[in-house]
Amino acid sequence: MADLRTAFLRGLQDERDLVVALCARLAATDSQNPPGDTHAIAEVCVAELSRIPGVEVRKVVGKEPMVNVVARIAGTASGRRLVFNGHLDTGPVADAAQWSVPPFGGVVRDGRIYGRGVCDMKAGVTAGVRALAALAEVRREIRGEYVVTLVADEGSGARWGTRYLIENEPLSLGDAMISGDVGSPHVARFGEKGFLWLEIEAAGKSAGGAHTYLGVNAVERLAKALAGLQDLESIECPVPEALRSAIDAAAPISEPMAGPGETETLKRITVNVGLMQGGQKINQVPSRARALVDIRFPPGLSRGEVVSQAAARLAQVPGITLRELDGADPNWTDPWSEIVQAVQRNGHEIIGRRPAITLRHGFSDSRLYRLLGIPSVVYGATPHNNNAPDEYVEIDDLMAVFRVHALTAYDFLSARS
Repeated sequence: MADLRTAFLRGLQDERDLVVALCARLAATDSQNPPGDTHAIAEVCVAELSRIPGVEVRKVVGKEPMVNVVARIAGTASGRRLVFNGHLDTGPVADAAQWSVPPFGGVVRDGRIYGRGVCDMKAGVTAGVRALAALAEVRREIRGEYVVTLVADEGSGARWGTRYLIENEPLSLGDAMISGDVGSPHVARFGEKGFLWLEIEAAGKSAGGAHTYLGVNAVERLAKALAGLQDLESIECPVPEALRSAIDAAAPISEPMAGPGETETLKRITVNVGLMQGGQKINQVPSRARALVDIRFPPGLSRGEVVSQAAARLAQVPGITLRELDGADPNWTDPWSEIVQAVQRNGHEIIGRRPAITLRHGFSDSRLYRLLGIPSVVYGATPHNNNAPDEYVEIDDLMAVFRVHALTAYDFLSARS
C-alpha cells in the first residue's frame, strides 16, 4: 500500500498543466454575487468533470439562477464518504479600471493566475475537482466515495447553495468534509467564530434644527446605544482551553500572514458598525435612525448569550429596538480528529512544514457541516489582493493545496483506513 501511495503522490505533480488550465478557465468565468448567477461557471465545472472516467455529475438548482454541481467517484468497495465543498460565486468587481489585467481574463503570468475570485475560491474549487480526477485514476485502491459539491450563494448566506444541498441532496453529507476556501497552505482551519448580525433602530421626535428642545434626536440615541454595544468587546470570553492552546500555538505561523492581532482577536468579541442611516436635513431633528452591526464571538459563548448581552446594553437607551438578521454559534471540529490531522500530516509532506491549526475569523459554509456534527477542515490558497484589483493566486500555492487535498482524500478513502 505504501508503494501505491507513493506512486499516487508522484503522479500529482504531473497534473500541473491541467490544474493551471482549469483554474485559469474558472478565473475567466464571471460568477459575481450579486447577481449570483452561476450558470456559466457551473457549465465549466460540469464539462471538466464529465471528461473524468467513472464520475457521476449533475446540476442541482433550488432557485434560479443559482446552480450547484454535485459529482461523485466511488471506489471498488463500500466505505466512508468524504465531501469536498467549494463555492462558485465571488465578490463583485467594483473597480475594473484599477485592474492591470482584465478581471475575467484568466491571465497566467509570472507564476500567478489573475482574476476576480481566483483565490476566494476558484483555486480551491480547482483543487477539489482535480483531486477527484486523480482519485478516478486509482479508484481500485480506494473504498467509499469522494463527493464534490460546488455551490452557489455562499456570499449571500448559502440558502440556495450549501444549505439547499444539505437539506435536499443526501450525497452532500458524509463522514468528513474538506473545503478549499481561501486561507494558506501553511494554516488549516478547524473552526470559526460565531457571528450575529443585528439591525438597531432608534425612534425620536422630529423638530426644527433651531428648536431642539421640542424634539428628541434619534441619531444621538443611536450613537449612545452603539457606544454601549461596543462594551461587548470587554467581556472575558471562556474559550475552551484546548482551543485556546491551539490558537496560541498557531500564532508564530498564522499571525505573520493574517496580521498582528489575529491571535487575540480569535479569543474575544468584536463589534463592527457596518452601516448607519438617519436624518433628512441638516436643520431638522431626526425622528428615526438605523444601524447594521456585525458581532463576532469565540467558542465559549453562544448566539443566545450574545443577543442577551447586547439587548441588556441597548435597553439602557430609550427608543431603541433590536432585530436579529442572521447569526450562527461558534463551530469547531476536534483539532485531533482524523481529517484535521490528515491535512496537517500531508501538508508537512507536501510543503515541508506542518501547517498550523487554528480558528477562522470569518464564517464559511463549513459551519453548516460542523453544526451537523460532521468533522470539517478548511485548507486553501493564500489570498493576494482578495476582492481587490489584481486579485491573484500563486501557482505554487495552488499546486500545494491541490496535492494536499488529493492526498488527504486518498488516505481517508484508501483500503488501509
